[in-house]
Amino acid sequence: MAVPAVTGAVGIAGGILLGRNAMKNNRKVLGISVPSKVDFSGVSQQIGEAGRQFGKLAGEVRNVAGEVRGVREKAEQIGKILG
Repeated sequence: MAVPAVTGAVGIAGGILLGRNAMKNNRKVLGISVPSKVDFSGVSQQIGEAGRQFGKLAGEVRNVAGEVRGVREKAEQIGKILG
């Protein structure tokens, strides 16, 4: 009865080895290689950088809006003086 247990264990070990080798091969979908592991370590850093750039842009837009408001007020004052 020990023989079926040994053959079963060998079969399981062989399946694991075949599975590992199959995962190492480059998988292709429509001729394009698909990585077996996707690395997301740089994604959070890029999202953080994009957030900082967006914040900087928002600050610049706020400054320009303030300048435009100041110019408009000056134009209204000049219009009142001339009118």
